[in-house]
Amino acid sequence: MYELIQVGNNTFYMDSPNKIGFYRYDDNKIYLIDSGNGKDYAKKVLKILDEKRWELKGIINTHSHADHIGGNETLKKRTECKIITNEIEHAFTKYTILEPAFIYGAYPPKRLQKKFLMAKPSDASADFEDIPAGLEIINLPGHSYDMIGVRTDDNVYFIGDSLFPKEVLNKYHIATIYDIKKFLKTLDYLETLKGEFFIPTHAEASSNLKNLIELNRNKTFEIINLLLDILKRPLSLNVITKKVFDYYNIEINYVQYHLVEGTLKAFISYLIDEKKVDVIFDNNFLLYCLREN
Repeated sequence: MYELIQVGNNTFYMDSPNKIGFYRYDDNKIYLIDSGNGKDYAKKVLKILDEKRWELKGIINTHSHADHIGGNETLKKRTECKIITNEIEHAFTKYTILEPAFIYGAYPPKRLQKKFLMAKPSDASADFEDIPAGLEIINLPGHSYDMIGVRTDDNVYFIGDSLFPKEVLNKYHIATIYDIKKFLKTLDYLETLKGEFFIPTHAEASSNLKNLIELNRNKTFEIINLLLDILKRPLSLNVITKKVFDYYNIEINYVQYHLVEGTLKAFISYLIDEKKVDVIFDNNFLLYCLREN
């Protein structure tokens, strides 16, 4: 665990629960892809840099979730490296209160303002012009607002949270997704990529994504079909959420409840836009139900 694995002439990753990419250029200069979940990850990165005598020049954040930007602040203080991400992800990286506020839908209570959801702020840029020539940015929206991936000139792809591992889907079933339609399109796009190696942040690195893509697609449509079955009669969001928890026998805590409810809202938005679900008001209750043809 936390071992540096080489997967190309200049491409490496730290094998950990939150994988971090390393791209080497000009002999000893390094760009990271993501920085892990907090100061402990940053310390492990710094140890690798010291052992290899590498110089950290920049971090590309695939998106702004805390487990991808948590090491930013420590690494920037120690190395004065650049931090780069997409424009909207940049806002959430700089103002990290936005993430728990987005999940909660208002000012979040202190119990949501924890390391798991809220990293220390870091001032990123949305300027990709200065990244090494051997790196290519690809768009992978769906899991977050505007997630990206990175392809290196070793034909290795770092694909962030565009795919969830089998263990997570089997245990929790409802993974965090912001936009269901874009998530499904990203799965289609991933099928077209011809890479030597693919590195999802939380799943095993692999030379073939076919099975994992299919697993994620099947789980997404499983949840869509579950909601269509649940919504045969009008229900409020909290009742829908309870029925999903009951169906999957998920043990919940406060943070998990809000994460799952947020993803269920994304599924309901998708079904409303696809004209399969409608909204009605009954005695001042907002209810969702199947749309009548």
